[in-house]
Amino acid sequence: MKKNEIFTGTVVDYTHDGLGIVKLDTFPIFIEDVIIGEEIEFKIIKLKKNLGYGKLVQIITKSSERVDGILKTSGANLVHMSYNEQLRFKTNKVRNIMDKTLGKNKVKVLNTLGANRPYHYRNKSVIPVQRIKNEIKMGYYKPRSHDVINIEKCYIQYDEHNKLMNDIRNLISEMNLSVYDESTHTGAIRHIMFRTNTNKTEIMVGIIVKENFNQLDNFVNKIVELDSRIVSIILNINSKKTNVIYGDATRVLYGRNYITDELAGIKFNISLRSFYQINPIQTIVLYKKALELAKLGENDIIIDAYCGIGTITLFAAQKVKKVYGIEVVDAAIDNARENAQLNNINNVEFLLGKSEDVIKSLISQNIKIDAVIVDPPRKGCEESFLHDLASMNIKKIVYVSCNPATLARDMKILHNLGYTLGEVQPVDMFPGSYHVETIVLLSRE
Repeated sequence: MKKNEIFTGTVVDYTHDGLGIVKLDTFPIFIEDVIIGEEIEFKIIKLKKNLGYGKLVQIITKSSERVDGILKTSGANLVHMSYNEQLRFKTNKVRNIMDKTLGKNKVKVLNTLGANRPYHYRNKSVIPVQRIKNEIKMGYYKPRSHDVINIEKCYIQYDEHNKLMNDIRNLISEMNLSVYDESTHTGAIRHIMFRTNTNKTEIMVGIIVKENFNQLDNFVNKIVELDSRIVSIILNINSKKTNVIYGDATRVLYGRNYITDELAGIKFNISLRSFYQINPIQTIVLYKKALELAKLGENDIIIDAYCGIGTITLFAAQKVKKVYGIEVVDAAIDNARENAQLNNINNVEFLLGKSEDVIKSLISQNIKIDAVIVDPPRKGCEESFLHDLASMNIKKIVYVSCNPATLARDMKILHNLGYTLGEVQPVDMFPGSYHVETIVLLSRE
């Protein structure tokens, strides 16, 4: 077996990120854009000691679960699969991770809760801009490169964003505006960002630049004319030589500095940089399921660790006596307090600090905590925090995770600390991608 050699084989499984696996004898080859059961011809493109990578040459026997004609973008690497196949992949991904970390069949993994709308669900788009040979490109970065692939339609972002992307690309070209060049660290426009609320009545446009540029006012006026629903245009200046998207300086160019969204009757003001779930309809599914698993009572006092701008906190407040939201980011806590005020929700309190420190402080005040909701970043919880929850005798932990690998790791730690592992419920927040959210209740007497 060597590089560029052609083979045929049958796809027998998937990797955790949705690549198909073909075995040559027992040697696994990982291949994009294929589906379990397909017989394919492929070319070896890279060989390592224990595995290889191949490129699809042709499909010999096509799966009935294949969907043709949908363009892949950076966040939509599974769109060649039917939606049912995507859900099967996600359920099995979570099940395999749990079995590997916790032991075979130690926990029950339920079927993934799917979305009613698996296309055009993303309410936020951040689109890189490049000028290549005098052509303006907007789309997504080619894998493992800094080159932008020009697209006219992304099947997972709101269609409003597709139209605005194409219109703004034309404006930048027609007006010959200054575009950032990463190789020379010159030029202005780096990214264009769109945010739209769930009922599609308010749109925010963010212009991320290295520096101010000529015709900015004229550019803004022309953007306003593109869609009557644009209520906010924000300039963000990022003058650093970095691949971090946003800089620290932000100013309003048109309208206000936020859009307002509503989820299950709760309003949220969302700024340019607010963390806010990108699939609002599935967010409701996720939070309802999390609260259902928690079996909360109206006299309960609970904590929302990693509360962000207060989305789960405000949801939970409708079910219980009191919710404390804890967050380390100042701006998020300010947003959360504003959102509570916006909704006249008075049984919440938002506290700035590390979760373990704030929870210890609350318990030292003889406040009885009935449950803690944790929704950490991809790296999961600090082990010391999990030990603190156990030592503080927290009876119920509802764990919402965007990374099943770190969830399984943390479940193992908590199980060793005496917690019973509940059923694991995957939720598909990101159709078309290999990502999956997962919820589990951990409890002890």
